Amino acid sequence: MLLVLLTGCGSSAPPAGETVRAYYEGLQSAQTHAKILSDFGDSALEYEVNYEYNKEDNDLLTITAPESIAGVQVEISGEHADAFTLRYAEAELMFSGDNIPGLTPADAIADLLYDLRTGEPTEVSTEPVGDIAAVRLHYETADQSPAIAKTVWINPDTMAPVCAELYCDGDKQLTLYFEQFQ
Repeated sequence: MLLVLLTGCGSSAPPAGETVRAYYEGLQSAQTHAKILSDFGDSALEYEVNYEYNKEDNDLLTITAPESIAGVQVEISGEHADAFTLRYAEAELMFSGDNIPGLTPADAIADLLYDLRTGEPTEVSTEPVGDIAAVRLHYETADQSPAIAKTVWINPDTMAPVCAELYCDGDKQLTLYFEQFQ
């Protein structure tokens, strides 16, 4: 009995950062519906989006709410979400480099997936989210200005993100809630 306890057989320890990274490095495509809450001090906005990740091609984010901008699409190209095109009907608007990558509703999911594929979390723990004993991964880029921090909770059974919080210089900028990640 003592041997079983010492070897951790049947233990529910959270997957290490390298396990999560390996899973996301091997992910060829994924789709999710997400709710994004943004708080930039002067205003708080809520969006709902469908997101399509494609490892070999561009990612596509389609806004589904609020109704006033439903249908707007954001095409994100490249390894990192530092360049994207906003599309609605026949109109296009290209963005690059002027914003803080990963801290806008348009590129937050792409940048978070990039961190899950390539980043090394500074903290890994288990924390409940609703009825899920989620794995909590915390990422920081404190060596740059502004300091960016991201905390993401992963369902250990499916490796799907459950929710995430994104911070700039200690202030929460975005909260993401994921549904139907497949």
